[in-house]
Amino acid sequence: MQLKEKIDLLINKSIYKEKKDSYMSFLKRKHFDFFHKKGFPSSMNEEWKNTDIDSIINQDYNIVSGNVKIENIEHKKIKKLTFLKKEKSLILIFIDGKYKPNLSYTQHVKDIFLSNILSIKENEIKNYYGKLSYQYDAFYTLNTLLLKDGAYVYIPNNVILESPIEILHISTGMESNNIMLNNRNLIVVGEYSYVRIIEHYKCLRKHLAFINSVSEIYAMNHSIIDYYKVQDDLVKTTVIDNTSFKQKKNSKCTIYTFSFQGNFIRNNLKFYSSGEKTSSYLYGISLLSGKQFVDHHTLIDHLCSNAYSFQLYKNILCEKSKGIFNGKIIINELIKEINAFQKNHNILLSNEACIYAKPQLEIYSESVKCSHGCTVGNIQESDLFYLQSRGIPEKKAKMLLLFSFLEDMLISIHIFELKKLIHKKMNKKLDKHL
Repeated sequence: MQLKEKIDLLINKSIYKEKKDSYMSFLKRKHFDFFHKKGFPSSMNEEWKNTDIDSIINQDYNIVSGNVKIENIEHKKIKKLTFLKKEKSLILIFIDGKYKPNLSYTQHVKDIFLSNILSIKENEIKNYYGKLSYQYDAFYTLNTLLLKDGAYVYIPNNVILESPIEILHISTGMESNNIMLNNRNLIVVGEYSYVRIIEHYKCLRKHLAFINSVSEIYAMNHSIIDYYKVQDDLVKTTVIDNTSFKQKKNSKCTIYTFSFQGNFIRNNLKFYSSGEKTSSYLYGISLLSGKQFVDHHTLIDHLCSNAYSFQLYKNILCEKSKGIFNGKIIINELIKEINAFQKNHNILLSNEACIYAKPQLEIYSESVKCSHGCTVGNIQESDLFYLQSRGIPEKKAKMLLLFSFLEDMLISIHIFELKKLIHKKMNKKLDKHL
């Protein structure tokens, strides 16, 4: 049975089992109505016209997860999958969509709250959970309807967290070769607080998986958030990720998206700047090969005056890979003193690789400073010749030029272990496909 048919059956059976007086049940009924009215997007939808989702919704995925025997998964094997190896690392681990406190590392934390969504009372999260969806999105709606559990991170006011937080989602492939997982993160960072968060996915074995992920992130006044998404080792995996930030005054949010390997990846990233003097930084690196596909859709909606945003996305595409960059900046009337910049640079190393780039500015105010730009090309022959004339072999010369192309985005990574790992992954992939 196809995924879209299974979803219809499951939703119809489960929606009326919810407690009618709870916030979660209200939210699910609302999204249930949305889905039945609007369904999945088609190629006629402007936001999806270059993205073929038929390969997802016509696939036979298992969307009802059972109880995988975690005892069969060695603790040491899980530990090897994490980025942070220090004893006092903060790690939340989810296996096949379910939180595993015995594998996570949160016990020594006093000033912050790290747990899972299902363990939190509704009154504590209802002001945040499900509040950052301002337009209908079929996959956000499905995540809300089919969610089993998710990560909850709460940082109180005036907390400078020295250790990064790692959120690891693992798909085992033990229960089904074809599985849909609905992961979710709810993150609230209090006033004058600072946190760094790494989120990534791992598959224990090669199997068809569809990861439908949602993250809702709130930055209160004067807070700072550095967020890192690593999408790698997902050979047969499809990822659709909806991440939304809401920023209050004087907050600074930076997100890095590293897309190195995945069968199909769609990243929907939205920033809502709802306070003055906010700063928003969006960085993305895609390094693709084979028939891999990555689609970056970004939105920055400047809702208050006197703010700054900067987007920089760079793609290196080999063989028959395909990339999309669709970035939008919105500045409405009466909004003033906005500096907003958007850049997208692409290198195609094959005649069969392709990129669709659509930078957009929707500006309805005159007192702003905005720009956008896009470049598409190959390695400069003159630069390559210069390095070869100095005795550097062609392959190594190409790698040096490509690393220099990405270097300005790697310098600002503030986690040494992560920066080292990113360099290693990039070096390994370039060495293989050049």
